[in-house]
Amino acid sequence: MVLPMLIISISMGAAAWMVIDRNDRSGEITGPVILAYAKEAEAVCQEAFSEQEREKAAALAEAQKKAEPEDTESEEMESQEPEAPKEPDTIPNAEDEEVDPDMAPKLRIVLDPGHGGPGLKDEQELGAIYRDTYEKYLTLEIAKAMQEELSQYGNIEIFMTRDTDRALTLKERAAYAESVGGDLLVSLHLNASLEHNFYGSEVFVSAFDHFYARGAGVGESILNQLTDYGFVSKGVKTRLGSKGADYYGIIRECKSLGIPALIVEHGYMDEDSDWARMNTTDALKALGRRDGAGLAAYYGLEKGKILSELPTIDETIPSSVVRPDTTPPEEVWYRKEQQGDGRWLITLHGVERESRVMYYDYSLDGGETYSSLKLWDKGDTIQFPMSLTGEEQLAFRVYNNYELRTEIGN
Repeated sequence: MVLPMLIISISMGAAAWMVIDRNDRSGEITGPVILAYAKEAEAVCQEAFSEQEREKAAALAEAQKKAEPEDTESEEMESQEPEAPKEPDTIPNAEDEEVDPDMAPKLRIVLDPGHGGPGLKDEQELGAIYRDTYEKYLTLEIAKAMQEELSQYGNIEIFMTRDTDRALTLKERAAYAESVGGDLLVSLHLNASLEHNFYGSEVFVSAFDHFYARGAGVGESILNQLTDYGFVSKGVKTRLGSKGADYYGIIRECKSLGIPALIVEHGYMDEDSDWARMNTTDALKALGRRDGAGLAAYYGLEKGKILSELPTIDETIPSSVVRPDTTPPEEVWYRKEQQGDGRWLITLHGVERESRVMYYDYSLDGGETYSSLKLWDKGDTIQFPMSLTGEEQLAFRVYNNYELRTEIGN
C-alpha cells in the first residue's frame, strides 16, 4: 500500500523542506496526524528562524572586527582558550587481552611412564615388584594424573610415550620425544633398595651444561611439591657410567637428540612410610598432580591462563661436568656419656663435603642387625639419648644421599 505524503515548503529568508510520511493504523490522514504535521512544521519554522538570527549575528561580528585595530600577538594568545587535551587511544591491558591459543608460545612436555610391556619376567618391562604390585602400573597412573594437571595450564602441550601397558625401549622413548618436538622429557618411576630400608624422593638429571640446568631446575621444583606431600627429599643428583657419559639410558638417549630429561623417583615401594603415599589410586593421582604443579611452577605457567610470552627462566649453566658423589662420609666417630637418669647421650659425627649426610642407623649386636634408618639433622654432629645396659656392642652407620655409608663400631 502506498502511504500518503505531505510536503510543506517554508520560506523565511532561508529555505527548509520537510517531508512528512505518516498515517494512523487505518492508513487514513486523521485529525491527530494533522496535528502532528502542524507541530513538526512549527519546529522546522523555529529552526529556520534561529538559523537566520545566527547568520545576522555572525555578519555583525565580522563588521565590528574590521572596524577595530588589530590585537597584538600576546593579546591574541591571552584571549585564546587552551586547547582541550585529546583523550589517548584506549590500549587494552596486555594481561587482560585475550591471547589466541593458536598463536601463543607452547612448551612441549613429554611424559614417560617408566617400564611397561606384557612380559611376566622382564624387569625392564615390569619395574619394581613389591606388595603384589608392578611398578609399570603405578607409573602409568601417575603419568595420567600429571597429564590431567598440566592440561589445565596454558602454553603447554603434553605427550605420553605410552598410555597403555606396552613395551618401549629407551631409544624408542627418546625418538618419540624428538618426533613431537619435545622440549623436556620427564620419566616417572618408583624406587626400591636391596636392603629395603631407604626412603625419600630423588631426581636424576644429566651431568652436562644446559641439560643439567634445565633438569635440575624442574627437578627441584617437583621435589618441593613431593616434600610438601610428606616425602623426604634426597635431592637432585647425577650419575655417570664407566666411560664418563650419563649412566641412565633415557637421559643419555634424550641428550643425544638435544632434549633435556629427568627421572623422578617418587619414593620406595618396599618401605612402609613411602608406600603409604602411593598405595591407592587416589594417592598415585596426588603424586601426578604434584609433579605437574611443580613443573608448571618452574616454567611460570598459570592455571587457566594463556600467556602471550613465556616467562624468562634464570638458569645457571655449570662450567664443568656435575659429578656425583662417589665417596662415603668422612671423619665418622661417636662417643657416649652416661646421664643422671641412667640413659646414655650419644654424640655422632660425620662430614660430607661433596653431597650431604642423609641418614644414620645403629646396631646393638656388633652389626648383626640394625635399626631403621634415621634422618640426620643439620650440621656435622648430632646427639640423641639411648637406653643401654653397658653390655651392648654398639655400631653405627652414617650415609650420604647417594646411599654411600661409613661404618664404625666399638
